[in-house]
Amino acid sequence: MDGIEDLLRALSDDEDDGKSDNNAGSEDGKGLFSGLDPEMLLKMLSLFETLNQPDDNERFLLALKPLLREENRPKIDSALRLLKLISLLPVLKESGLFEKLI
Repeated sequence: MDGIEDLLRALSDDEDDGKSDNNAGSEDGKGLFSGLDPEMLLKMLSLFETLNQPDDNERFLLALKPLLREENRPKIDSALRLLKLISLLPVLKESGLFEKLI
């Protein structure tokens, strides 16, 4: 994870080899990613990693899908989306995104 932070810091720096160029088109020495919070980006990365990890329930539903009638297969897709949302709740709570709402 430190590599991502270093990369973002390198991209947000407005200096080239220790020399500052005042005509670079950025305001007040702000870099390209100056408005982004590296901590929030790391939390978003964790969120995306959570989305991409299939769990046992998802694998089970995907295995059942070919065995169902054609009209019932979209229900599996809905259930999979619901499982993804439920799996995101702990990550969202930990991120503090909903602190102001609750």
